[in-house]
Amino acid sequence: MRTPQPSPKEYTDDEIDLRQLITVLWQQKALIAGIVIVGALLGVGSSLNSTRYVTEGLFLTPGVLASDYKRYENVVSNGARLQQYLQHTDQARTSEGQLIFKLGDDHDRLAETLKPEFAFTERDSKTYGVKVNGDDSGALIGVRMRFSDTNPTGGTPIVLLAEYVRDSVIRVDMEGITLNQCNLFRSREQELRNTQIQSEFAIRQEQDRAANLRAIVDRTPAAGTIDSRQIVSLDKGNERFLSPAAQLIASEIQIADMKLAEVGHERDRIASALKRDYYCQAQQAAQRPITGRAFLEELKNIHATVFQKQDKSIDIVEQTWNELDVERANWTNTYLQGMRFVASPEGTERKQRKPGLTLGLVLGGMLGGMFGVMLALVRAWWRGNADQTTAKPKA
Repeated sequence: MRTPQPSPKEYTDDEIDLRQLITVLWQQKALIAGIVIVGALLGVGSSLNSTRYVTEGLFLTPGVLASDYKRYENVVSNGARLQQYLQHTDQARTSEGQLIFKLGDDHDRLAETLKPEFAFTERDSKTYGVKVNGDDSGALIGVRMRFSDTNPTGGTPIVLLAEYVRDSVIRVDMEGITLNQCNLFRSREQELRNTQIQSEFAIRQEQDRAANLRAIVDRTPAAGTIDSRQIVSLDKGNERFLSPAAQLIASEIQIADMKLAEVGHERDRIASALKRDYYCQAQQAAQRPITGRAFLEELKNIHATVFQKQDKSIDIVEQTWNELDVERANWTNTYLQGMRFVASPEGTERKQRKPGLTLGLVLGGMLGGMFGVMLALVRAWWRGNADQTTAKPKA
């Protein structure tokens, strides 16, 4: 008997008919085209909405070491101090000042706006024509500033930020320098005065000794005729075995040397007293709410006040005047001339969009087309199921 063969299984047709798919899409072409247009418009709108006017510049800070930047950063990144600076300089009332004032309330944005630059990049070398030195790797060059807004600013806010950074560096440096120098020369003047007191006492002692030796020589005329060829060790005070005349000469030479040293101590004390008054008054001025530029100008007045009643014909007074004047001039050159932009940021503002208009148009159209195709297929499927349900015979 033959074993019955199983009947072949029926397979459902699961192939996709591209002609039918294309037909469905063609029937829904108006819907797809509409969604593509809407997507493209949304892409363009997104690009226009992301428009920012960006100004960027590199502000050089010579004399600021990379190892010391942290203490400057704590001051520069202080939003409350930025707002206080704008109010103190009456910049908070200006339109540019109001834009900067808002940065004080956003610490993250302020940190993004002001970033330390530790070495020139190859881009900077080509853009600004600055030679990159490999030995300066890791050195602090300055502060990279980047400010953006939805409206054109002309680059003025970044110039205002540069003045704020300059002011912060001056205040940090001057507060530290004036305090240290004030304490140093205050102690130095007292130490020199104590040295003078000791020197004056030693001179009086030596003068009394010389007077006694002179009296001995006068009472003993033969003391000066003692054989000078004798050998006497001068260790451990054995010089007293020399002739009274020889000891007298040595004592007078010692007195002359001590008086010369006393003149040097007096010169140092006068210079230290003048510098003490200068730096201590400057330290008090640095504690007042004053800008960095105004503080450097105030140093001129302090300088003149300290030396007002001094006789400049005295060489040490003139020397101290010149030293402080040269130091102040160096500070002015460092902070006002040395701290500057590599290239002026004014007039360099550029329009920036993310994404750009073309890219936004293309991306919006592509996303709209994909969404339109999916919606058209879903709509055709839904209609097909609805037609099948309606076509079923009633029981």
